[in-house]
Amino acid sequence: MRKFWITFCFYAKEHFSKKALIWIGIYFAATIGIFFAINHFGGNNEHLYGEIAIVQASTTFIADEQQFEGITDRHIQFLDEAAARALLEAGELDEIFIISGEERPELTVVSAHFMPGSEVEVLLTQLLTSQHVESIAAGYALPVSAVAELTTPITVHVEELEDLDVENAIASDLINTVLPFGIYMLVLMSGSMVANSVASEKTSRVMEVMLGKVHPTMTMLSKVLSTLLGVLVPIVTILLGMVAADLLGFVELGTLATTVGEFIPIEVIILTLAVLFLGYFCFIFFFAAAGAVANSSESLTSTLQPVMYATMIPFFLIMFIDLDSWMMNILVYVPFMSPYVIVQRFLMGYSNMIEVIIVLCLMAAFSVLALIISARLYLNGISHTSEKVSLKDLKKMLAK
Repeated sequence: MRKFWITFCFYAKEHFSKKALIWIGIYFAATIGIFFAINHFGGNNEHLYGEIAIVQASTTFIADEQQFEGITDRHIQFLDEAAARALLEAGELDEIFIISGEERPELTVVSAHFMPGSEVEVLLTQLLTSQHVESIAAGYALPVSAVAELTTPITVHVEELEDLDVENAIASDLINTVLPFGIYMLVLMSGSMVANSVASEKTSRVMEVMLGKVHPTMTMLSKVLSTLLGVLVPIVTILLGMVAADLLGFVELGTLATTVGEFIPIEVIILTLAVLFLGYFCFIFFFAAAGAVANSSESLTSTLQPVMYATMIPFFLIMFIDLDSWMMNILVYVPFMSPYVIVQRFLMGYSNMIEVIIVLCLMAAFSVLALIISARLYLNGISHTSEKVSLKDLKKMLAK
């Protein structure tokens, strides 16, 4: 364990030089600066918020567009109920607010996805309560303040579209967008770094020194983990910059945090993180193996091509194959494909917990196998001196 820690620190120093620390500081300051600029100099930000519609089903209690000017940035339409529901079912609206009742106002919120219970609901509740108090005061010739103390707030009814699981729809939409792209970018960003680092060690003869001191499996694992740390630190720095911008009042992250906490269960978040990191290890060790058998930058490019294809093809394949198709029922057990689809299939009900556990175990076993293969190639790659690498060469290096 001590050797692993020393090796890990040795490689980690490569990613945290003075230049790298300066860039981390720049990322932090730039994140705050971007939100400051958006907050102070940005124009119309309606496109950042969900589309909503207000339905006027009451002739007594009325809301108009002027009452929302300067109060909310959300794009508001005033439609009849049939048209609003049609747009909601088509996915062009996120919420409908229906104002009804003649003697006492009622507010019904119909949600499809994204952020139900928004600031518009609060504004409408206050507006309708105020109008209700004024109508009672005018009808009975009573002071408005006295009526306001005796009047209870209006009731808000929440309605969901039939046959629509809002919680899973939101979780599936977010994860379906973020997880595959996150794995793809994480592997591409760190994969080339790992491959180039291993290849440079081989050409500079550092590999021979390392193999005399540390087991190749430990060397490969420490190199991959240190590279992952080097990639994650700037991402965490940007997130900390967003938190700092929130504390300084340049942006509000509370709505996003509430949405994530309310609509994505903690077990789904844990599963997503597990798949993200297991998927990373399924790919990254083969990038290291490509660097171990390469003898120059030209040969590294050719040896990286199969690994790049193995990363890219599954990412683009999920755009054209239905998650519930017979083909995907088979491909979900393939380690290169599993990270891209297993969480989405689980959220949509296509995979049960047993299948998820089997897939996670297969990914973990495949990651260990990839580590062993990359370590073997790292150990025996020193003796390989030709520019091209054939399957016969790989077989010899793995058999030693």
